[in-house]
Amino acid sequence: MASENGEEDGDVTEGSHGPRECMPCRGTGRVISGLGGTQSKVPCPWCQGKGLRIADVDTQAAQHGGKAAGGR
Repeated sequence: MASENGEEDGDVTEGSHGPRECMPCRGTGRVISGLGGTQSKVPCPWCQGKGLRIADVDTQAAQHGGKAAGGR
């Protein structure tokens, strides 16, 4: 399906677009975790600490042994 400007809708990471900044960590590669009651900075699970978006990453599945929520 085409968007308002006539371009095809789709993943913007494909084609001529370069790597995009990871949104959860804002490109820093670190997020603040509150697990255990104490806040600490940990590597971002969405970009694996690189600060750049990785396509098709399912962090919840990775934390549960590779099983996605709907794929029992």
